[in-house]
Amino acid sequence: MTHLLAIDPGTTKSGWVYLDDGMPLDYGWFDNEKIYELIKSFGCPIVIEDVGHYGMPVGRDVFETVRWTGRFDYLAANVCKLKVIYIKRPDIKLHLCGSPRANDSTVRQAIIDKFGGDQVAVGGKKCIVCKGKGWAGRGRPPCSECNQTGWETAPGPLRGISGHVWSALAAGLTHHDSLTDPDEMPM
Repeated sequence: MTHLLAIDPGTTKSGWVYLDDGMPLDYGWFDNEKIYELIKSFGCPIVIEDVGHYGMPVGRDVFETVRWTGRFDYLAANVCKLKVIYIKRPDIKLHLCGSPRANDSTVRQAIIDKFGGDQVAVGGKKCIVCKGKGWAGRGRPPCSECNQTGWETAPGPLRGISGHVWSALAAGLTHHDSLTDPDEMPM
């Protein structure tokens, strides 16, 4: 079992995903101060998406993100004695999509496909008969169409993930895959 805390750092908030053997168990988009608490509480290796300019000029936001990345690194490595791994965005794109030119939506779709496609990975389509209630109305019998679950398609492991959390998940999965198949990605 491989536990990882993957972080996509930001200027004031960061996306994060807690992975257990490549499966997201918990995730969110928190203030950077709260990420400190996560690092301490999970106590597992930290995967951080590395900041880079890739030939483009950078502004103040990038430098503030770099400062937070350093703070996370210091806390994890020096205070909590945890392993910290940095992964560059082009390496993530190359691993998940087969091209360093992939964009965010391509990376997102590659992750969804990796978990079995939209219906399995995201799912969460409510029952059209009971409208997600599990019953047909007050004083009526339970919905037989969805077996009282309220779901036509059950929610998948990626249900609710959005924004920067996708980037954190991409970094975590890239590192996890490199551990399970070292030939998969050079590090």
